[in-house]
Amino acid sequence: RRVVRDLSAELGKDVALVTEGGETEVDKTVIDRLSEPLVHMIRNSMDHGIEDAQARLAAGKSPQGTVSLSARQEGGEILISIDDDGAGLDPDAIRAKAVERKLLSPEAQPVEEELFQLIFAPGFSTAKQLSSVSGRGVGMDAVRSTVDALRGSVDVQSRRGIGTRVTLRLPVTLAIVDGLLVRLGSSVFVIPLASVEECVELDAAEQTRDSGRTMLCIREHLVPFLELDTVFGQAQSAEPRRRVVIVKADGQRLGLVVDDILGQNQTVIKSLSQYHRGVEGFAGATILGDGSVALIIDVATLARRALSQRQAQRTAA
Repeated sequence: RRVVRDLSAELGKDVALVTEGGETEVDKTVIDRLSEPLVHMIRNSMDHGIEDAQARLAAGKSPQGTVSLSARQEGGEILISIDDDGAGLDPDAIRAKAVERKLLSPEAQPVEEELFQLIFAPGFSTAKQLSSVSGRGVGMDAVRSTVDALRGSVDVQSRRGIGTRVTLRLPVTLAIVDGLLVRLGSSVFVIPLASVEECVELDAAEQTRDSGRTMLCIREHLVPFLELDTVFGQAQSAEPRRRVVIVKADGQRLGLVVDDILGQNQTVIKSLSQYHRGVEGFAGATILGDGSVALIIDVATLARRALSQRQAQRTAA
């Protein structure tokens, strides 16, 4: 906020900073390494993106510009975005500068997404004059270097006259998640607590039903459920009493049948190896206090699987 306030005074622009997702947790060393790149991108948004008050009024916008900083976890990634409601990137200016710097041949016809990635080239700047804020071409280059070192990626989206969004995608290994530990046979799994709504007993009648029905009635609402031992190809459980963890993903509720619920645990997520990343249903793994490894369940993937099963059942009916 201080960067925005000081730079607003220096540039003579009225800019407000909006933040979202402050509860998203990542490793402290990662936050320390991201601090400088985030400052670079905020300064870039204010200097290159946000127009002065007269230009904004002429374009039918509020005289006060807005820069948004948001963070969220999505599947196996942490996404940190910087948005501004400014003039957007100028593809023609970027292309002309790239040709001048011999980063592009004059005959090349790259799409906008490829052009936007050129702003991360070392020494690249479209500023017409050197100032204390821009023109040296070191800011976005430093952002790309830091994100590459963290094994992440940078996406740029921009629309002329509407604004620009720069999104840093960092691997989930850098995330800390509150999870619900559940047991399935002799294995322990983690369900992200943010997705959990409640836990209920599985009715004994449902365990012995052979009709293929996969719906539970919870307070007069039907909720589809998946038996995780079947989903993960494990032997059928012989537990006399089983439990259902009700989760919510992609706007729908889903029951996950497990043998037992062991309690809550805060864990650091480790990504799966390159040999296992194609395995559906898991967002990563974590090492528990006793040194054992627990897989973290990707609730969104299972929700999509349950939806496809229901659609298949309806088609068959």
